[in-house]
This record gives sequence, structure tokens and C-alpha cells, in this order.
Amino acid sequence: MWKSEDARIGVGQADPGRVGYQALADFERWAALGAGAPGFAERLAVAGCAAAAHRRLAEGELPSDPDPLLDEAESRVRPGDWWESLTRAYHWQRLTAQAYGVELDPQPQEWAGECLDAACEGDQALADRLALIERRLAGEALVLRHTLGRL
Repeated sequence: MWKSEDARIGVGQADPGRVGYQALADFERWAALGAGAPGFAERLAVAGCAAAAHRRLAEGELPSDPDPLLDEAESRVRPGDWWESLTRAYHWQRLTAQAYGVELDPQPQEWAGECLDAACEGDQALADRLALIERRLAGEALVLRHTLGRL
């Protein structure tokens, strides 16, 4: 029987270089969202999300090399529009944080979750499309966790 999810996945036992690369990848993903944002409020909000990821990068150990496991897993889910990109940024940050044993700033996650919920509330086609992206990301995250030996 598992003691807890944190003990099972080894939170706190992450490789600092990989954790740094995960923070860098989060920053790049959030920062890239700004240019395609549908409005100024969204553009400003994703800048705050990118800043939170940058703070985590600046406060931790900097990566010395890219993490091909993370890059390969992320590259298999290509977003087609801004909403899919936001979905990937939101879910992929959370899922990779679990895989790497990282604690996230909750504000970007809260904002993105609320934004996606509001967009999907009146648009079932969008909700269905984004749910597919989320499932693909969850599958990639499971493969990543297995590869890292954190399942």
C-alpha cells in the first residue's frame, strides 16, 4: 500500500538540473502565449504566468543542458490555436511538475483554469477539443513519469 502520492512519486528527490530545465520550459511556453492572446487582459495574465515560471528558474539551479525527455514528450502534442496552447501550458506545467517533483506557484494555474473553464462553458465543441488535448498530455506525462522511474 502506498504511503502517499508524494512519497510514491518521490517529491523532493528531483534532479536540480532537470527541475531547472522544467522551469525554463514553463517560462518559454507561457511567454510564447502572449503574442497570440485574444485580448489585452489575457496577454497581461500570461505575462504574469511567465514571470512566475521565471522566478522559479531564477531561484533554483540553472539547467546545464536541455532535457530531451521533456522536449520529446512535449513535442508530440502540438497545439493548433491559442486555446490549445493555453491548455497545453496549463496542464503540461502541472503534469511535468508532478513528474519532476516540483512545487508550483498556484496563481498561474488558478488563472488558466478559470480562463479555460469560462471559455468552455458556452462552447461544447471547444470543451471537447481541449479535453482531447488534455488526455494526450496526460498520456505523455505518464510515459515521462515511467521513463523517469517516478511511477
